Amino acid sequence: MRRSIILSITLTIFLASCYEPYYPRVNSNQKVLVVNGMITDEYASYQIQLSYAAPFDSTGTGTPVDNAKVYVTDNLGKKFSFYYYGNGYYVSSPMEFTGHPGNAYNLHIITPDGEEYESDSQRLFPEVHPDSVYSEFDYKEILEKSSGSMVLSHGGDILVDVKNHSDTLPHFRFAANLVTQYFYSVCPMFQSCILYYCWQTDNANSDINLTGGEYSIGSASINKHNVCFIDDNLFYYGIVYTSRSTGGSTYYAVPTTQYQSFQIVNRILYLQQYTLNNETYEYYKNINLQLQSEGKLFDPIAAQLYGNIKCISDPYVKALGFFEASSVSHSAYKIDFRNLTDNQPSIKQISYILPPASNGCEINNFPAFWIN
Repeated sequence: MRRSIILSITLTIFLASCYEPYYPRVNSNQKVLVVNGMITDEYASYQIQLSYAAPFDSTGTGTPVDNAKVYVTDNLGKKFSFYYYGNGYYVSSPMEFTGHPGNAYNLHIITPDGEEYESDSQRLFPEVHPDSVYSEFDYKEILEKSSGSMVLSHGGDILVDVKNHSDTLPHFRFAANLVTQYFYSVCPMFQSCILYYCWQTDNANSDINLTGGEYSIGSASINKHNVCFIDDNLFYYGIVYTSRSTGGSTYYAVPTTQYQSFQIVNRILYLQQYTLNNETYEYYKNINLQLQSEGKLFDPIAAQLYGNIKCISDPYVKALGFFEASSVSHSAYKIDFRNLTDNQPSIKQISYILPPASNGCEINNFPAFWIN
């Protein structure tokens, strides 16, 4: 026993003598440009966000880069300008520029201090639509809005199949938003009832959802890819609206600070399927690996995520961020837990009509996207 005690003390002294504090040398005065931008094949105004990263020893946020020169070039020699919008944002005009599948694009930035930056060339692949979208019952832990706690809930996994129509199936990223419709009426005395057609939008999947759970590259079709989970609760904790009159019998809805449990009328899932080139896929994959770290022994080591932006006027100047070129397909589905299909939740594709705002309410009239 005495020998083991002496050995333990000796090892402790030895390990302590090997300890040497490490103080990293950080140049907190260096300005590091951070770039965040994406173009697609849809007719839309694209955005590029520029900022300077906050210093390492600062508690503040990044500083927007104003009045830079921003433009995109393609492999055909065309140039497309982005216009300063404010607060570090630069936007394109859809009448002047829409991404074309098959072309490759480079982002160019000249900052007010004269530094010039450029992205790697990004190939825009053709858009791909899901071949089938369906659901299967499951149990998942979700965040309950009314209590703010995680609860085990019954609902349906939203699953996607994508068939391989070429030699190699590209990688995909899915984003999903769930719009919940609810209805109620208020009947003042001696007046007509006021009908409230309300909705709220929730991010159905806050994680980065990539195809290929093992991050493998192959030509096989994608089957039963899990996009998100939707609970089958009959009630929704939604915003309470009140009405204001514009004169006569015309009313408009005004949100209050109150929330209440309402019976759900319908659920609409809006699905975006992004087709990624290999470089974009690797970037998202590395982000996803970092986010999935749980502090375990074999978790991926936290490391700097390198983007595709470099300073070409001075190779010693650092830049962060990523310029993405990905095509996107849009689709919308009605999710029905009341009328089942083969004892599973029913999913029916509907017209892709977006609500006028993420959250809102219309009085006495159906919104254009409303499902009866």
